[in-house]
Amino acid sequence: MRKGLYLLLAITMMFSLVLSACGGGSGGEATPEPAGTDGDPGSITLKIVKRGYTDVHPPADQLWMWQKYEEISGIHVEFEELAGSAVTERKNVMLGSNDLPDAFYRIAFGTDELMKYGKQGLFIPLEELIEEHAPNLSKLLKDNPDIKGAITMSDGHIYALPYVDFSKAFNSVRLYVNKSWLDEAGLEVPETTAEFREALMKIREKDSSRLGWVLESQYWTFLESFLAGSFGMGEGGAKAFGQYLYKDADGAVKTTFNDPKYRELLRYMNDLYKDGSLAQQNFTTGYDYAKWSTDGSNNLIGSFVWEGPGYIGKDAAENYVGIHALEGPNGDKLAGVLGPPAKGIFGFVITNKNKYPVETIKWIDYFYGEEGINFGTFGLEGETYDLVDGKPKYKDEILNYKGGVQLGAFQYVDNVYGAYYPYVEPDDSLRMAARGTTVADEIKADPAELDVLAPKELWPDFVPTDDEANQTSAILTDINKYIEEMRVKFVTGKASLDTDWDHYVKTLDKMGAQSYLDIKKAQYERYSNVK
Repeated sequence: MRKGLYLLLAITMMFSLVLSACGGGSGGEATPEPAGTDGDPGSITLKIVKRGYTDVHPPADQLWMWQKYEEISGIHVEFEELAGSAVTERKNVMLGSNDLPDAFYRIAFGTDELMKYGKQGLFIPLEELIEEHAPNLSKLLKDNPDIKGAITMSDGHIYALPYVDFSKAFNSVRLYVNKSWLDEAGLEVPETTAEFREALMKIREKDSSRLGWVLESQYWTFLESFLAGSFGMGEGGAKAFGQYLYKDADGAVKTTFNDPKYRELLRYMNDLYKDGSLAQQNFTTGYDYAKWSTDGSNNLIGSFVWEGPGYIGKDAAENYVGIHALEGPNGDKLAGVLGPPAKGIFGFVITNKNKYPVETIKWIDYFYGEEGINFGTFGLEGETYDLVDGKPKYKDEILNYKGGVQLGAFQYVDNVYGAYYPYVEPDDSLRMAARGTTVADEIKADPAELDVLAPKELWPDFVPTDDEANQTSAILTDINKYIEEMRVKFVTGKASLDTDWDHYVKTLDKMGAQSYLDIKKAQYERYSNVK
């Protein structure tokens, strides 16, 4: 649940000079003028439904950030906060009864829902409002056409605003290897898939109780997507691989699940399984985080794939070093588990009940500009942070908060916990400085390497038409189940990658693999044209 980190006028303007490197969203009006039907501050009240975390921080009407922002914007907001377990049911009731708020803030909507309620007129199109009244958003979309492509629906409209993070370090996962084990065995940090396999084998030869890694699911894993970049299937990034897609060296969009390169990836995983380096229980009893974290604290885990080493536990994390990508057997080396800057596309939705759409888009546009980004993450100098060497550093009461610095900041500002907020994350170095750390320390790897290893294109989840959504849903119902079944068999050796592969590919063809690819190619073309 980690998230990235976020003024009043004269103070903020001064601060913005210091924070000029901040995450790519600034450039227009940064601070909204106090709004009202007659120009008086506070004469507008908006009703906004948002995802709430009142179990771990103050409710919105008592949160420091929203109280301060009412002073800045002149707009009063009545928030209705929904706990995670209540979000789906409550939003469906609202939409079904047409009892809508003025806006939804960080409430999850899929592309199908955005299209459905957009067509019904419950969600209003935002592109003209953005162009005319939201200079920060307008600049963001013009400077980053890939973000515009990600949030534009198949009917050409934008119904929701994005959560944006330009960070490569915090928008990707890595392979983490137990450096203490490597040191004990006199081994260097592996750079290739062959070296990695050999290292795990040598370590297990010395102590068979030591595990290679534990995966998140017996069907689809971060390990598999991490290895895609080592086997020539990393171009397009993490969300491409999540849609079974990649772009090959000739520029063609291809499916992964029936590609010869995927067979070689599975062969490598099968080798690891036969070696005993790939945790066997992931293909029998399944993933058990409690056991895994206990094994980690007892120094029994050799490696794992995650965003940061802290997933294995704070103390155990110190033993690990991060690897952005391994070079594969054919020289492929790409950080394929890197997501696009538009990490989420449902940050903010304005409904047809809203009487003040212009004022509302101005209200939210603030958080896409430098001042709002900083305010929503860091707060105000002297109140929530001090400047240290020209960068914000949270006050001691935040840094020393009993639940950790992230929850400490969450007692004041909203955009630091849970992700998917309608704003742009600050620059990496600033958000880490606020916590008193660095990016390299946080991920236990050199973030600069990602500039070289990143895919040329980072695709979003492509937006389907209604007809495409119906077709792919029917196709994937069969294909997903079959891929899951055969993946386990191939990795565990119950099916042969030599004698059973052709039958596997032919079965996928009968299930509609080519139709699926044709649809995805059409979606990619639409996305490219919007850009």
